[in-house]
Amino acid sequence: MPGNRHTSVRSRQIANELRRYREKAGLSCTEAGAKLGVSGSKISRIETGVSGLQIEDVAALLGLYHVPDAERHTLVELAKSADQKGWWERQTGLPQNWKNLMEFEAKASRIQNFENMFVPGLLQTAEYSRAILRAIDDTLSEDELESLIATRMARQIVLTRSQAPQFLAVIDENALRRTIGGSGVMKRQLQHLLTIADTRNVVLRVVPTSAGVYVGLQGPFLLLEFQDEPDIVYVENHYTMLFLEEEQDLASYRMGLRNILGVALAPGATAELIKSVVGEA
Repeated sequence: MPGNRHTSVRSRQIANELRRYREKAGLSCTEAGAKLGVSGSKISRIETGVSGLQIEDVAALLGLYHVPDAERHTLVELAKSADQKGWWERQTGLPQNWKNLMEFEAKASRIQNFENMFVPGLLQTAEYSRAILRAIDDTLSEDELESLIATRMARQIVLTRSQAPQFLAVIDENALRRTIGGSGVMKRQLQHLLTIADTRNVVLRVVPTSAGVYVGLQGPFLLLEFQDEPDIVYVENHYTMLFLEEEQDLASYRMGLRNILGVALAPGATAELIKSVVGEA
């Protein structure tokens, strides 16, 4: 069922959480509705963003699903400002934050990602991802590290499903030449890029170092486009993650992407450059 083109990121995230809790409780929409004296279609409309969120409905559903008090309080408070634009969350646990992004990626019809430091997360190998995560936080236990890697690998499934989104990845050449995890890890990562670039829904382009100074040096971003919901820009740094949805923000990042593509190599030339870097590894 199509979503609502005017639904905010907050509302969409609450809807995603409500669906997740219902499924965890083992209830269908019809069963959940029956327990609350409403139709199953109403539950479905809430979860797909067709219906606006009412605080009373959110609280009732969270109670029905036996959601812990702390989580229930957080979502109810979020529901009070559900119509406000924009969303940011401080980085306190990567799996939780990635889950938010993965929910939106799963619904997107097109994903456009620019990276100037690393290979895009959707295209990383497990060993490359491990090297980054370990370097970023050397306090992680082995179990925690494995959980993070598994989450990142699970995120990539979105590109291989039957209704996969179109994915454009634009990478700064320096990210390809930065040795992460050793020469062997890096070489296999680059070979993986060459393999996945042949996928029908993936386009890979590289901005060569010869481009000099360009707008992409300001930082990475992810533009997610939807058929029936508002588009979103995702930006992440050391301490925060941001979902931007104001039209002026979207227009700014779209313009930035156009400027970046203006200095990027075409797909064929990109493949040749990656092959040359592999040969040097």
